[in-house]
Amino acid sequence: MRLSVIKEGKALIYIPDTRDAQISKGIIEPSHLDVFYNPVMEFNRDLSVLAVSTFIESYWPGKEVIGIDPLSATGIRGIRYSLEINSMSKVIINDIDKDAYDIMVKNVELNGVKNVDVYNKDANSLMRSIRFEQNQIINIIDLDPFGSILPFIDTAISVSSKGTLLALTATDLAVLGGSKYIAAKRKYRVNLISIKHYREIALRVLLAFIAYVAASYDKVIKPLIAYSVDHYARVYLLIDRGTKKSEEMLNKNIGYYKYENGILMKCDNNCYGPIWNGNISDIEFLKSINDKLKDFSYVETYQRMDKFVKMYLNEMEFSNYYHQRLDTICQSQKINMPSIIKFISALENKGYKAFRSTFSNVGFRSNAPYDVLIETCREFKSS
Repeated sequence: MRLSVIKEGKALIYIPDTRDAQISKGIIEPSHLDVFYNPVMEFNRDLSVLAVSTFIESYWPGKEVIGIDPLSATGIRGIRYSLEINSMSKVIINDIDKDAYDIMVKNVELNGVKNVDVYNKDANSLMRSIRFEQNQIINIIDLDPFGSILPFIDTAISVSSKGTLLALTATDLAVLGGSKYIAAKRKYRVNLISIKHYREIALRVLLAFIAYVAASYDKVIKPLIAYSVDHYARVYLLIDRGTKKSEEMLNKNIGYYKYENGILMKCDNNCYGPIWNGNISDIEFLKSINDKLKDFSYVETYQRMDKFVKMYLNEMEFSNYYHQRLDTICQSQKINMPSIIKFISALENKGYKAFRSTFSNVGFRSNAPYDVLIETCREFKSS
């Protein structure tokens, strides 16, 4: 296998030579490389370094912290954690593929990281072995599979402890978001419809599913940050324990939704779901991320990250409200869509709050009720 070297963050990483890769629409097809590497996910990894660093300072300051990336491929994420987060005591990287293992070993040597352990094992077996056989507490579990998290989530929850950060990436948005609603019912036990608000639905289906798995172990999830961009959804969850707490989590946060006149709404019966209806992010954690952002100005996606974090921080003032799309509301009323800025201004003039959404360039999140959204849209009919 021919190798190339790329630089990402503070790491130099061997990857399979991209001259051997298939190209689609000017983008490398990562699944066709001998060892998986996706340059499109650099933003995901940059934000992960920021979020994990913030988490350690917020929840484990001055303590030994062990993190694991059980599906590492080239090892790029775990090696960056070691290089760019000073408070990481140990990072465990792993891949069941022997070629991936060989590249990880080379990358550990290339970067001179001493606190990174490399394994060539089944991801679930390794997580269980570390937690139950070696009796090590795992503070951070980062799962970034190719596709669904379903084969790994049960193990990840079972090995987590009070105070563990569980970071997950899911790329099966077509299933989670409702486009493939039959598969969604089979895999995630949820009834969905296909709508343009699929990013919101995908996140909330994912959170609800994980919450049910957590509750089966008498554990609780608290979303610190959850978002969807590009081709994936990403969540960072704080784990807690307790039978009563897990029951309260489900009673408080699991619910249903309906879709009427282009508007996504919570619903009590004859609805779609179940989905997570609670907050999808913690505002104080987001403020800490925003404060720490400047420490990572060296990363290639810094400008995008800065814009995203600031917009997301505003949006998450209404984290427990669904995001809405101006195009679907106006389409339902047979009205040409006005400027999103003008629409938000009109809501604010009526005494409501509204913010642009990171979920769509025509999206917003607001505390304005259904009838106000319809009424405001209609006011633009003659303009």
